[in-house]
Amino acid sequence: MATISQVRKPGAEAAADFARVLFDAALPGEVENLDAGGRAAIAGFVAAAAAHRPGLTPVIVLEAAPDEAVTPGRRRLGLAIVGQDMPFIVDSVSAAITAEGLAIDRILHPVVDVRRDASGALTEVLGVASGPLATGVLRESIIYIELERAAAKARLALVDRLHGVLADVRAAVTDWPAMLAALKAAAKSLAECPPPVAPHVNAEAIAFLEWLAIDNFTLLGVRHYDLSGDLDDPATQPVAGTGLGLLRNPDYPLWTGTSTAEPPRLKQLLASPEPLSITKSGALTTVHRRVNGDLISVKGFDRQGRVTSETRFLGLYTSAALATSPRQVPLLRRKVGAVVDALGFNASGHTGKALLHVLEDFPRDELFEIPTERLQSMALGLMSLLDRPRPKLFARADAFGRFVSVLVYVPRDSYTGGVRESVGRMLAETIGGAVTRFEVELRAEGLARVHYIVTVPNGEAQVDEAELDRRLIQLVRGWDEALEAALGSAAGATRAARLTLTHGRAFSASYRAQHSAVEAAADVMALAGLEDDAARAVRLSRRDGDTPHQLRLKIYRLGQVIPLSEAVPVLENFGLRVIEEFPFDLAGGRLGWIHDFLVEVADPAVLADFDGFRARVEPALTASLTGAQENDGFNALIVATGLVAEEAGWLRAYFRYLRQTGVAYGLMTVVDALRRYPALAR
Repeated sequence: MATISQVRKPGAEAAADFARVLFDAALPGEVENLDAGGRAAIAGFVAAAAAHRPGLTPVIVLEAAPDEAVTPGRRRLGLAIVGQDMPFIVDSVSAAITAEGLAIDRILHPVVDVRRDASGALTEVLGVASGPLATGVLRESIIYIELERAAAKARLALVDRLHGVLADVRAAVTDWPAMLAALKAAAKSLAECPPPVAPHVNAEAIAFLEWLAIDNFTLLGVRHYDLSGDLDDPATQPVAGTGLGLLRNPDYPLWTGTSTAEPPRLKQLLASPEPLSITKSGALTTVHRRVNGDLISVKGFDRQGRVTSETRFLGLYTSAALATSPRQVPLLRRKVGAVVDALGFNASGHTGKALLHVLEDFPRDELFEIPTERLQSMALGLMSLLDRPRPKLFARADAFGRFVSVLVYVPRDSYTGGVRESVGRMLAETIGGAVTRFEVELRAEGLARVHYIVTVPNGEAQVDEAELDRRLIQLVRGWDEALEAALGSAAGATRAARLTLTHGRAFSASYRAQHSAVEAAADVMALAGLEDDAARAVRLSRRDGDTPHQLRLKIYRLGQVIPLSEAVPVLENFGLRVIEEFPFDLAGGRLGWIHDFLVEVADPAVLADFDGFRARVEPALTASLTGAQENDGFNALIVATGLVAEEAGWLRAYFRYLRQTGVAYGLMTVVDALRRYPALAR
């Protein structure tokens, strides 16, 4: 293998070597906004971190980003990690950083072959890793990450967390062969000492374990337990020396996020003859993905069919496993087949095809855990949603009472981030727990699906699905119902119903997230009053949270959007400072455009009588936008001095008369003088 250079300390040559391995194969998005100076600074930072690494101990350095000195305005942290190359390092480190609420701006990750002396000092950089390792060569993972700033205490905590994560990765990777052997041994044990269940049930359990072993399950931990006590009241006792991977740690919280105490319901499952138990672990995994790990328990039986032991396998289903059709996965194929047989639909008919679609598309993590009877009832409910999309939820309590899994379906037109948050709060309040995880999927059949996990602190999860469903419908459909009620107050029940159908359904998800139904009713009435695309309407309002200088201004038009170059000069001539604008269209503009402006006035005192302010300014703005009133600086007097549009027009006429008599003052000079003396202007 060609040598780039030989180094004794982190000097210029070492920095040059690391610049090559860091940037030559870097992904394009990771080297944006990096000039030569920035690259040199990063390479020097990494070279210094890599200069000495004794034994297998990883080096972690977290300081101000090294390119801050050459890139003015940057305020970031630089993280360098140098350690033994292993799978899952980058995703595990990234997950640990984001779990602390810190955003990542850049990741560079070459795998490099190096030589070190007996003390761990770097002596030779051989280049990016390739081919088999030569004698005396180490293959090291070099990670450079830029992340947002954090306080000193938070930085120390992050470094400690990263050392723990890397130790977990090392334990899982090192013990992987032994964990795989334990998985195969568990399958063999079920074959040699079968449980007292139907032979095909045990055969399916064995096939499932064999399926896991062929790269369908990322093993993270294994521990073996002996069962003691009465068969009707069994207790587990961990067998010393059997802990592997993450479960080397005897205090690993398998059942909840913080406790090793086994749930009371575990004894019932241990006493049953079913060979397998599949659930979620209580703790978030630190390796590969930061999620609740999958926990598979395999029972051991004696020759008389009595449960004598249990082996717990902690891990994660691989992406390939989750993408496999459930009809090809042991255990799942049995569940799916049982549902299909029980419902008896014609496989070639519409209903039969809809059922298969629902089962194929069912969340795979749920499919592993859900009982067959519950899957059947949910499948029927989901088939109904295909033909008639509407708000609907399905809830399932964990077999050990630790959490409730809730699948929420909402029409995509009604789904917003605000809806997701509101539903999450409702679930937490009604169930009496906390939402610890959610996953969102926008689906092809016009539905958004959100999968919530609600953890229950007392371990006795209870579900009233009908009550949850009622509250969901109230939350999602409540906006439309509130809109019709608000329109009814302004336009009568008959017209309100018609406007809700025509205009109400045309409001976008973005609009619904930002505006109340009462505000929408006012917007609908303003649009409904326009006769053609030449007409305009204006409405002023204030919101909670606006500063004393701020107010909201909406301009309405049918047909086409109003260009900012047309609207902003008019507003500025009224003395209004435009801060931002959000345009919303109804039915692509066919039902109108709403231009929502945030504006500021120079003196908040003019807003003290807001009703009077609106009465003066709204008609004046409308007249200026349509050309019925002149658009010049005299309109600022309507806002600043309390004049109505007609009175401002008189002053405009006086000014023009004076110009004809030879007065040399410009328009804005006169307007500014009148604004400074509002009483005299009035």
